[in-house]
Amino acid sequence: MGYFDGLASGSFKTSQDGRRLFFPWGVLGSGYAIASEQDYQRLRQHVKACTVVTLVAVIASGIYEPYLAPLAAAALLVCFYLAWMWRVLPRLQRSGERLSLQESMTSQAQAHSAVVLWLLAIASIVFVVTGVVMLVFDPGSRLTALACIVFFGLCAAKIARLLALRHRPAAPQL
Repeated sequence: MGYFDGLASGSFKTSQDGRRLFFPWGVLGSGYAIASEQDYQRLRQHVKACTVVTLVAVIASGIYEPYLAPLAAAALLVCFYLAWMWRVLPRLQRSGERLSLQESMTSQAQAHSAVVLWLLAIASIVFVVTGVVMLVFDPGSRLTALACIVFFGLCAAKIARLLALRHRPAAPQL
């Protein structure tokens, strides 16, 4: 699976009775049962496409205005997602099941390849080091340096957690 497949996998799980469930709000809300395998594949592709568009739009908008444009793009895309869910969710049956953070992260860890996770970990560490270097040698960029250190430090921590989960043996199914 690719990087975006791995990100999308964190919004889905298969219940113990074999139903495919979608969690549009991640760990913050209950799940919705998906009627068929075809509907599951279609919804998964749409979530993946939404993730790709969001990442590209936020990064690309930063070219024009480093801070305000990405925030505006993100806000616009959140509104689009809310409208999309307003249209999609009434067609799905609420399952009442919840998605734990552990389940979401384990699903993502298994969906990403180890190579991709290691490359992301290395890139995150490089950006943290870059932020530290900026902080030391360019005090005028203190805010950017601190933002870089905090953001990519959190990224590195999450990726380290995903790598650890990839190597943990799967829990037995009851």
